[in-house]
Amino acid sequence: MLAILFIFYVKMMVLEEIMKSLYFKKEAYFVDMFGKVKCNQTTLYNDRNNCTSKQHIEKWLAINDLLNVASFLNQGWVPKWESDTLIYIIIYKNGSFVPQAVNTPCAMVYFPTEKLARQAIDILGDQLLKEIYL
Repeated sequence: MLAILFIFYVKMMVLEEIMKSLYFKKEAYFVDMFGKVKCNQTTLYNDRNNCTSKQHIEKWLAINDLLNVASFLNQGWVPKWESDTLIYIIIYKNGSFVPQAVNTPCAMVYFPTEKLARQAIDILGDQLLKEIYL
């Protein structure tokens, strides 16, 4: 019965309550105005820049790098899911990162061609992609 109440409570929580639970008067990792990773106890629990650990913020920054590379390579292109055109994502398969054609929304970033997805893989490199995907 207690487990059911806990699950119900978690489902009813809103983002602000979760952020307060994680960060209010607790240690938070963040990027300061100079781009440096910092760690302090904070009361600014609603700051979207807050992370729970050094690994968390490094992953957050790596995801931002992926989003920036996709934005640059795609030059304003956005997927049109109602068409039959294949769209490409980056996946980890058999020990390496490769482009994968898809026709439904299933990833964080998309590319209009296999060539651009492969170029993003080359730009970001295995180490950064591992931080994001693994």
